[in-house]
Amino acid sequence: MRKLLGVVLIFFTLNSLGNTGNNNTDDDDDKPGVIKGAIIDETTGQPMEYANVAVYNTKDSTLVNGGITNENGQFEIKGINYGEYYLEANFIGFEKTNIDEVILNENTPLFNSGNIELAPSAVELNSVEVVADKAPVEFKLDKKVVNVSQMINAVGGTAVDVLENTPSVQVDIEGNVSLRGSSNFTVLIDGRPSVLSGSDALRQIPSSAIENIEIITNPSAKYEPDGTAGIINLVMKKNSMNGINGIVNASIGSGDKYRGDFTLNYRTNNFNFFVGADWRDETNGGGMNSFRESYSNDTTTYIDIGGDRNFVRQGHNFKSGIELFLSQQTTLSVSGELGKSGNTRNEGGKSRFYSIPAGVDDYFAVTEEISDRENDFYSGRLNFQHKFNNDGHRIEAMAYYSNEEGTDSEEESEIRADENYVRTDEYLDRVKTLETEDEKEFRFKLDYTYPFSEDGRFEAGMQSRIDKEIEGIQFLDYSQATDTWTENSTYSSTTDFKRGIHAVYSTFSNKLGAIQYMLGLRGELTQRDILNTNATESASLNRFDLFPTLHLSYQLLETNEFMASYSRRIDRPRGRDLDPAPNYYNRYTIRFGNPQLNPEYTDSYEVGYMKRFGRSYISLDAFHRVTNNKIERFEELQENGVYYLYSDNFDKDYSTGLELTGNVNFTKWLLVNASVSMFNYRITGDINGESIDRESTNWDGRMNTTLKFSENSRMQLQGFFRGPSVSAQGETKAMIFTNVSYRQEFWDNKLTATLSVRDPLGTAKFERESYGENFKSWFEWKREPRVVMLTMSYKINNFKEERRNGGGGDGGMDTGEGEY
Repeated sequence: MRKLLGVVLIFFTLNSLGNTGNNNTDDDDDKPGVIKGAIIDETTGQPMEYANVAVYNTKDSTLVNGGITNENGQFEIKGINYGEYYLEANFIGFEKTNIDEVILNENTPLFNSGNIELAPSAVELNSVEVVADKAPVEFKLDKKVVNVSQMINAVGGTAVDVLENTPSVQVDIEGNVSLRGSSNFTVLIDGRPSVLSGSDALRQIPSSAIENIEIITNPSAKYEPDGTAGIINLVMKKNSMNGINGIVNASIGSGDKYRGDFTLNYRTNNFNFFVGADWRDETNGGGMNSFRESYSNDTTTYIDIGGDRNFVRQGHNFKSGIELFLSQQTTLSVSGELGKSGNTRNEGGKSRFYSIPAGVDDYFAVTEEISDRENDFYSGRLNFQHKFNNDGHRIEAMAYYSNEEGTDSEEESEIRADENYVRTDEYLDRVKTLETEDEKEFRFKLDYTYPFSEDGRFEAGMQSRIDKEIEGIQFLDYSQATDTWTENSTYSSTTDFKRGIHAVYSTFSNKLGAIQYMLGLRGELTQRDILNTNATESASLNRFDLFPTLHLSYQLLETNEFMASYSRRIDRPRGRDLDPAPNYYNRYTIRFGNPQLNPEYTDSYEVGYMKRFGRSYISLDAFHRVTNNKIERFEELQENGVYYLYSDNFDKDYSTGLELTGNVNFTKWLLVNASVSMFNYRITGDINGESIDRESTNWDGRMNTTLKFSENSRMQLQGFFRGPSVSAQGETKAMIFTNVSYRQEFWDNKLTATLSVRDPLGTAKFERESYGENFKSWFEWKREPRVVMLTMSYKINNFKEERRNGGGGDGGMDTGEGEY
């Protein structure tokens, strides 16, 4: 939206210039003066693209010339006669800034203004505060940017709640996130690794601490290539104002749901210090049903299970850091965090086992399952940045360490019952497992950036990451006769996992006429060893991979932009996927890892078009993704009636489709952000010599409608639909759900109250069907509907203080938290 408004400003500026009587009509080549500089956002320190710059004659204030900034916030205005001038820099939603005493003559034909900072405007008119809104979703050359402040449905929630209505992203009812249909993505925090991974990381981070979320489906070679679907980068809030600022959030929801967090930031000219914490205790209800049938000769056997499935998510996290401004160009920061997360699952249900024709083993039973998982984690990070100048020439270094220790205890019982499900004293099955995990991660990174021209940039770097993990599982059988537990060595083992990945990369970007391009290449050496106590030898790997990338952008008439990109990515199997020891789910299901799994390699192609009009835009993206060595899980029914789950590399899968996104301001009070995607999904390969070639046409859609009743109150209506999709042995059914939220601001926006209702229609559920040569299974899980959440947020100081110059400049390295 800001780009559009900038285009409108410069249109009127140049139109006025064309009608200015004092404008010299000579060719620009005859006017030797040049004015250049850059415009940045005072609050974030980020360059501002499409900001407006006007040049005025000091003598009579007539408009002489003008221009707009490029994607790096830079501008260059040529063709100006020698003389005295002043500059006016402006952008809608920001305060104007003037640069006086701009003098051009034979000795100084070039004037460089350096960085011009623009502050967000907040002008009171008749006691009504007018503040410029950001677009919910913005598009850049290589990413989509989700502005969290515009997603009021996510207030009081986590990063997962923000992503529920984001283009290219899907979220199921358990909070599992996928990117363009794939769960193989990488989570970064301020461009750096998270202690937790995937959906687990996104569930832990409160939305109030996030400035925006970058969806990078085709990352450049600068980023790690892990995750076949791309990267989700959480950009945390930062503070560029001196003094104390912060925010406190508290949420309460129906069904025993409680959350709270705070962050305080203290900044001076010499340092920036932050401290924060968050806490959660949420009970999430739900129900599940499953039905299995298997075939042997003339007999069909059925297992019918149904009941409650409830989750309790708990956790707390403490974080702190300090950023030292050693000089105008050099910044050193140290930060760390520690915390605990917990997940308790309680399942209780009724099961019936029967066959046709009827057999002697037909029975009724009551099932009970209790699972407790706890993780303690901490991390520390050291960052250094030195800027050689203000044009982006810099060097950065990072050292990172994290440790996570966890336990997962689980007890499952199946008790015989009568046909009315009244339990007896006979245990049909009772087992207990205890899993332990100790994971350490080391990362070292060095980056160098050299802008060799206004549009050209060279980047290079190196990185090492070392993972060490020890996983243990102890399996216990229960003897009802002796009332004792005995360890079962068949299902008990310890796995030692070690992996080192060492990389170098380089990117080169420039402009060729109206075409902006970026070329990149990354090389990675992977060394891995896995040793399981139940295995006869270790599984080792030593491999070197190349990952090329390409990004193109072409702008036409300021309001039309074409984009194209390519990247090669990798998804490495995780420790549990490689563990050959059997993992006992229940007496009907046992899972096995596969130490011979190869990584998945994905070639991803994208072409996009974006059209801006007024304060709105529409975009159309076409994508094609091919994954080799596709890893899939499959089931086999054994003669004893037990289902074995395996993982293996199949041939390939393909995703080819279109995604249409629109952000339309119908009026000042009605904004609609919507997207719909349609793609063909195809998987090829075989299981035990039988082809699994399958395909489906998948549909996804979402809509976020914002109704602005006033500057201080608004409502959002949110809808999400995901169509059915095939897998190696079955398909996932369609899913639809809705949310509604209302936000009211008080006390000059210092206090905000948000009331939301999640899934008011009660339609959210996850449903899957699988089948093989001698079996068929169906599973359904429903989430607790009509969850009501109330969130109160209080901003400390509310950004009323003036910024004092000096010290750290734009803040240098980001410690990760601060500004609100």
